[in-house]
Amino acid sequence: MKQAKVAACRPRSSVILLLCFVSLATGSSSWAGPYPEGEFIEIAGAVTDAEGLPIPDLTVALEASRKAFSVTKMKNTERDQTRVSTKTDSSGQFTLQWRWVDYYNHFELQVGIPERAGDDAKLQIFESVDLSKRIRGGSPVVTNVTVTDSRYLDTLRGFSTSIDTEDERRIFEEMGNPDRVHRIVSADHEEVSWWYFQSGKAYRFKDGVLEQVVHFEPIEPFGS
Repeated sequence: MKQAKVAACRPRSSVILLLCFVSLATGSSSWAGPYPEGEFIEIAGAVTDAEGLPIPDLTVALEASRKAFSVTKMKNTERDQTRVSTKTDSSGQFTLQWRWVDYYNHFELQVGIPERAGDDAKLQIFESVDLSKRIRGGSPVVTNVTVTDSRYLDTLRGFSTSIDTEDERRIFEEMGNPDRVHRIVSADHEEVSWWYFQSGKAYRFKDGVLEQVVHFEPIEPFGS
């Protein structure tokens, strides 16, 4: 009798296991979200360098995605990424708002600067913070971010301070930081070339005035 009872239970266990996998695959969940659908929540804080000095004019983005187990890949995957962003003010402070949607369950705060790659701009991320648990604890979410390695930022800002003509500012705002700068200084003038390899363009300036745009076959980064 005991053996018959155990045998009868096995199919039921298999069904429960199958239902668990289906639930994971579809991302379904029975728990209710911590906020009403559509309510705005606030994320605020400050961005500083390793010495505690504020860093102004950095992009701060909250990236939301759906993180769920994929049966086909047999691991957790993220999909349907979306983001809202703002910039730090002169004292390194930032505030942004996110409209709550129960579908999203993974949240990452990213700090960096927009960088142009070809015809697209992406965020060059310096630091990121996982806010997935904290964001469910109530609004506002206050978090401070320290940029520990600011060499790239220092290089970019050092280059941007060398821009002093209208043509240079216009191209810099349009294209961003060049991949290579070639400078020739003579007795009576200065020639500078800004190279953007992924865009397939080089801009030649003479004493800060744009003289020529050279087009070439775009060059993809090594290992891309």
